[in-house]
Amino acid sequence: MKHTANTALEWLMRAGYGARGVVYLIVGGIALFAAINGGEAEGTSGALEFMIRQPFGVILLAITAAGLFSYTLWRLVDGVMDLEDEGDDAEGYANRLGQIMSGLTHAALGISALLILIKGSEDTGGGGSGAENWSATLMQHPIGRLVVIAAGITTLSVAIYLFYKSWAAAHRKDIIRTDMAEMLEPAVRFGLAAHGFVLLIVGGLILWAGISADADKAAGLGEALQILETQPFGRTLLALTGAGLCGFAVYCFVMARYRIVPKLAGDTLKTLASPID
Repeated sequence: MKHTANTALEWLMRAGYGARGVVYLIVGGIALFAAINGGEAEGTSGALEFMIRQPFGVILLAITAAGLFSYTLWRLVDGVMDLEDEGDDAEGYANRLGQIMSGLTHAALGISALLILIKGSEDTGGGGSGAENWSATLMQHPIGRLVVIAAGITTLSVAIYLFYKSWAAAHRKDIIRTDMAEMLEPAVRFGLAAHGFVLLIVGGLILWAGISADADKAAGLGEALQILETQPFGRTLLALTGAGLCGFAVYCFVMARYRIVPKLAGDTLKTLASPID
């Protein structure tokens, strides 16, 4: 019975990473296309709307939504049960809280996918970016600015963590050693750094929106990419970032295929971080 439960958890994880990879592959691909041919880059919600306009788009988007909710459930169970073996000290609890927050973020993206399925490819944002909308809503409450500032700091912390993860190759301990996983490693590390770079912009803008009490200054992933496009050498920056987000999609796909769960895998599997015999 325990083995069946473990297998179900692993499938939730793999479906979740796969869906996440599809979303970021589209975001990165649209950014690359915009850099080469002109036009606007899109964020994750734009990627979902792009999906539904494709042949069999409803089916693809429904599968992606299911995958995003799978990722949410996986991260909630992961954080609560400490399947990553983070421990019960302050750092361990902080990491587990981060896992839960990641799950809730992807739940919001899954809900966006469901809304698009219900309404079609119409605008579901109600005007402005998603970050602007929720920032404006929060700032109507007494502690809203503090929540927005905390969200900005959290996003910046995630960005810094992704830079560290890329530099230290911390993900290698969770990936089964295979020739394919090793071959894709440069793309994975580039993708982690690129995602961190974009989140650095997003987090900075959200933090500034909270400090200045101006929700219009908040921005999501799509707006961050569009800001990059307006800078000197903007198309080059956008192309590199788009390629990096495609690399982050590769990271997600590698995790979907080769990731282990420390408390479920045992000590027999060799990972990319294991000594080579």
